[in-house]
Amino acid sequence: MPVLTEKKSRLKLGEPLTEAQVMALLRDRFAAPEYAFLPHVRNGTGYVRRTTRTADALAMSLWPSRGLELHGIEIKSDRKDWLSEKADPEKAEEIARFCDRWWLVVGHEDIVQPGELPPTWGLLVPGKKKLVMKVEAPKLEAKPLDRVQLAAILRKASEAIVPKVNLTEEMELRVRQAEESVEAEIADRVNGATRILEHELARERQIIETFEKAAGVALSRWEAGNIGAAVRFVLAGGMKGVRGEMEGWRGRAHEIAKTLDEQLADVDPLKTGTEG
Repeated sequence: MPVLTEKKSRLKLGEPLTEAQVMALLRDRFAAPEYAFLPHVRNGTGYVRRTTRTADALAMSLWPSRGLELHGIEIKSDRKDWLSEKADPEKAEEIARFCDRWWLVVGHEDIVQPGELPPTWGLLVPGKKKLVMKVEAPKLEAKPLDRVQLAAILRKASEAIVPKVNLTEEMELRVRQAEESVEAEIADRVNGATRILEHELARERQIIETFEKAAGVALSRWEAGNIGAAVRFVLAGGMKGVRGEMEGWRGRAHEIAKTLDEQLADVDPLKTGTEG
């Protein structure tokens, strides 16, 4: 079977996930309340061990019905890192010896080629939205935890615990910060709206001042109606318009008078012989 180059595999399956991205998927797979998940756990505290090692993560199953198993996890985001790990198999044993199952989790499926995975390891690879088990981790004969390893696990657990009083203070701080942020945003919006209104008001005042200067009158609350009527009168044509309207009525009056004269002539008593 031909081995795909890293470049070709990336083009085929996408870019490898980073360690942080893989860690986020691991938290979803080994989530509470079924598991207790601890990232970056050393093989002891202080310098008691001859060699200091760190597991990328440990996950403890908490449901007896599914087996109270300790899972050890090694993360590899690129092939070079994996080949380095593969060349030193004893490195993982410092912590793997205490685990019931040991997993290799890779950022890309092609980081591990066929035949490279140790027989005592399981393999998890990225799927579309979660980690997918490509090889199941076999059940191991785990050694009992010694005090040094237990101390390292408890230290990591204690680092993840937030005292209730600190959590309450943190929540109160976040609430205050949110309130201050909302108040600041409201103040900014009010100030912005106020500036716009002030600009519009100044513009209207300038228009009024220009009108008063051109008209030679000062607008007031009591005279504004009369002045408005006068302006409307002028816009409608002023006296010229009134004169034109009156001339129109006079013309119509002449027409009416002419019609009346014609009607009276038709009923002249001398012509009709109806007098006395």
